[in-house]
Amino acid sequence: MGYASYEVYRNGERIEAGYTVRAVCEMDGCTKEIDRGLAYLCGQTPGGDEFGCGGYFCADHLTYAQQCTPCGKKADEANSWTDPATGITYDLRDEYLPPGEAYKADGWVWKHLGTFEGEVPKLVPVKLPERRPGGHLGVAITTYEFETAGTVAWRQERAVQAGESRG
Repeated sequence: MGYASYEVYRNGERIEAGYTVRAVCEMDGCTKEIDRGLAYLCGQTPGGDEFGCGGYFCADHLTYAQQCTPCGKKADEANSWTDPATGITYDLRDEYLPPGEAYKADGWVWKHLGTFEGEVPKLVPVKLPERRPGGHLGVAITTYEFETAGTVAWRQERAVQAGESRG
């Protein structure tokens, strides 16, 4: 199947899709011109899937996860967990590091792979860049004061930049 022009079923209706099919953003009130190509698709599969509704939206109405605003909000709610003891909310899609651990692009990070210890999500170490789990069974997300790997990487980069500007 080519992606220039094709037909899909969405919500029981057959529609024309593809990057040569001109359209308008489907967000209520938006009039930006787009096409019905994969770049504007909410989700991963034309017609809709578990990742999105299958609608077509301009860049202002798609999140970084290729979801429209309503689908993105649903995903955020479904993939977050709040520790009842501390009130801290964790995004279970993030990668984490224990306190004091440096980020390495080919190192280990901790990731939620869908398992729980009682009601508490477990994090398992995974090897970058493939994100392949190691032999560790994981720990509850509340075991350490985990920090997002992205925050650690950003802080490391800022420290390198600060050192370069002094040098």
